[in-house]
Amino acid sequence: MNRLFRAIVVDDEPAARRLMRNLLQEHKDVIEVIEEAGNGKEAIEKIDKEKPDVVFLDIQMPDLTGFEVLEKLSVQPNIIFTTAYEQYAIKAFESFSIDYLLKPVKEERLAKAIDKLQQFGQADTSINLTELQEMISKLQTPKKSTAMSIKTGDRISLIRFEQISYMEAQDKYVYIHTIDGKKHITDQSLSALIEKLPDQFYRIQKSYIINKDRIKEMHRHFNGRYLFTMDDAESSRLTSGRTYHEAIKAEFDL
Repeated sequence: MNRLFRAIVVDDEPAARRLMRNLLQEHKDVIEVIEEAGNGKEAIEKIDKEKPDVVFLDIQMPDLTGFEVLEKLSVQPNIIFTTAYEQYAIKAFESFSIDYLLKPVKEERLAKAIDKLQQFGQADTSINLTELQEMISKLQTPKKSTAMSIKTGDRISLIRFEQISYMEAQDKYVYIHTIDGKKHITDQSLSALIEKLPDQFYRIQKSYIINKDRIKEMHRHFNGRYLFTMDDAESSRLTSGRTYHEAIKAEFDL
């Protein structure tokens, strides 16, 4: 009889948590999802309280990274990282007896991760976070580009970063809004884009990435949110997500 692993799913995107839960239903004889968390702080509280056997942990979240979550835990569960960023190399994680899933998570890749989890069982899965982060940073691709490419049919357009006001996720697509009031469409997700963009781009909620160099004004809004007015042709007004409150305060020294 298989051992049943109690699991917590951690991801700041509800759709990603829902997908993981659905995929794990196919492995309910091995994995029991007991909780989920939408940010780093919530993850720490629930992991310390529930003491799960395994955590499916997103690396990039608005308040804390997955690594920062691990540093603050009082328990050490098995960890399977999930991320949209391909430059995090699988071999780095394998060196530490843990695993890694690239979003969107595929059924066959998840099955392999669960097989690996079963093989480790109660083995020592302690992680040297400093060494792991150093390995990953060496594998990351430097951000050297000055523009992003948009493909429309056979045509590829280049949009200079300084011309971008913000990016907006709608349905299955992301719209690139430029300072002249125009918008361009891409099928890349915001999660994939944010890692490729230079540091002046910042995610203020699940549907928006803004160009910090194009912020005209910021105002406090309701329920811990902030209202950003952008310096573009339409003076676009964007509201931050409530769960991004602490991260935005730290980013803008508020």
